[in-house]
Amino acid sequence: GGDGGDGGGGGGSLPAHRIEAVFTGDAIINGGVGAFFHGDAKDCYDNLHVRLKSVPDAALVFSGHEYMLMNLRFSHWLDETDENVATALREVATRRHHSFTTQPSSMAVERRVNPFFRVKERAFLDKIEELYVAMRRSARKKWYRRYVPDWLDRSTFIATVEGPDKRDAEMGKLARKLGQTGPDFADISRDPDEPSAIECVKGIKTCQELIQYRHAIDQATGGGGGAEVDEDESPATPPEP
Repeated sequence: GGDGGDGGGGGGSLPAHRIEAVFTGDAIINGGVGAFFHGDAKDCYDNLHVRLKSVPDAALVFSGHEYMLMNLRFSHWLDETDENVATALREVATRRHHSFTTQPSSMAVERRVNPFFRVKERAFLDKIEELYVAMRRSARKKWYRRYVPDWLDRSTFIATVEGPDKRDAEMGKLARKLGQTGPDFADISRDPDEPSAIECVKGIKTCQELIQYRHAIDQATGGGGGAEVDEDESPATPPEP
C-alpha cells in the first residue's frame, strides 16, 4: 500500500469503479458543498468532476453534516422546473418532519440534484446565469446611481466606478491561468451540449455567489426556506398543549 499515493494507508490503490461508499466531509454536503474556506471553485470542480468522475452512481455518499433539506431548497430555488430536485425535496422534507436521517445519499442522487454537479448541464448553466443577473439587478442600488444623468452611458459609468463583476473578474484570471493547459479548459466548449471545464467552474462560482441571495427563498416559500438550521440536530418536538 506504500505506493498508493495515500501516505501508506492503502486506500489510494482501490480502483474508482469498485468504490461502494465515499466519506466526503465538506467536499460534498448532501445536495450541496461546503463553504470555500480552503480552495476555490476550481478546486470544487476538481473534486466533483475529476477525482470522483469514475465513482459509480451506486456508491453511497456520507457527508460531514446533514444539511440536505436546506441544500435542496436552494437547489429548487435555482431550478424550480426540475422534477428530480422537486421529488428529492419532498422526500427529504418528509423524512426530516419525522426526525429520520437523510444520510446516506448516493452519487446518482448527487449528480441529479446537487447544483454543483449539475453545472455539467448546459440548460442549468443558462438558468442560473439568468437568475444571477436578475438578482444583481434587483439588489439595493448604490446611492449615487440615482444621480447619473440619462444622457451618460450608465453602464460604462457604473463599471468605471464600481469595477468589474467580482465573479467575472475572478473567472477571467482563472481562464488566463488555465488557458494553455489543454482543450478541456477552452473558454467555450466545442460541443454545444457539453460545457467546457471553464464554463463549469464559472457555474460553480455562480452557485456560490447566489447563496448570498438565499433570503429570496424565504420570500418565495413564505419563510423557513433559507434559514441556517443545523439539521445535524433532530427537529425540535413542539410542546404538548
